[in-house]
Amino acid sequence: MDRWLPIYHDICMDFGFSEIDDQESALLLSSLAGWKSRPSLESILRQGVPSSAVLCGGGDTLASDMKSLAWHGSVIAADGATSTLVAMDIRPDIIVTDLDGAVEDQIRVNAEGGVVFVHAHGDNKEAIRLYVPQFIGKIVCTCQCPPVEGVLNFGGFTDGDRAACIAAAIGVRTIRLAGFDFKNPSSKSGKSSEAKARKLVWAKRILSMLADEGVDIEPPLPI
Repeated sequence: MDRWLPIYHDICMDFGFSEIDDQESALLLSSLAGWKSRPSLESILRQGVPSSAVLCGGGDTLASDMKSLAWHGSVIAADGATSTLVAMDIRPDIIVTDLDGAVEDQIRVNAEGGVVFVHAHGDNKEAIRLYVPQFIGKIVCTCQCPPVEGVLNFGGFTDGDRAACIAAAIGVRTIRLAGFDFKNPSSKSGKSSEAKARKLVWAKRILSMLADEGVDIEPPLPI
């Protein structure tokens, strides 16, 4: 937490995000599902976490990357990557989401046993109200601001690098990236591609920090 919060403050300054809005969103998530976080996280740890995981981003290469990879260990999906994996008959073990992808697929995977890390930030309050009550399986509530009751902060900014921070926190030591393209990022409908590129600069920086701390990130991050 001490390491993450200064980065969080810098990100808020860079993008003009409201830390007050982030805190309000975290409190909302806490009121709806914060009580589920600790039991869900403890269940993951009791079952044992593989030392390696494939971390799936929402890039256009995800399907081809997964077909070509000789992957093993857990499969972790960053938000919209869930839908691509489901279409390939791959059920992610963990989903990390701020609820702006095809959430119906995430709800379905959750009901089938996948653990969902639901993230609160300043502009997804309506999505939290709508979707969080629909998750009937294990969920862990997360935020990027100072944490509140039942809402955990593992660090990370975008769904992808936050998923890497979560993986490292629960014991994954080798993270194989699939569907990540830092040079030609895909953009979501209604989202600025310029903003997406700026976010990926931060994502790469955060992933590089994990690598500096001894987490093996494959393939090596582009310079």
